Amino acid sequence: MLGVGGSEIIVIGLIFLIIFGPSSLPKMARDVGRFVAEARRAVDDFKEEITSAADDDDDDDDEEDDRSKK
Repeated sequence: MLGVGGSEIIVIGLIFLIIFGPSSLPKMARDVGRFVAEARRAVDDFKEEITSAADDDDDDDDEEDDRSKK
């Protein structure tokens, strides 16, 4: 995970705890989780669109090849 080990994650967590306090950390974690989930969904949708566009393009090429052979 980006070259960050367990001890570094603990240090980062402690820094966030000191800076933002224990009351706001759960809300921040939920917000980050929602953002990551939405970003993954957007990436998956983009990949799906690219794949379907490539498949459609391949189908069109196959039809043109069939027509030229006749």
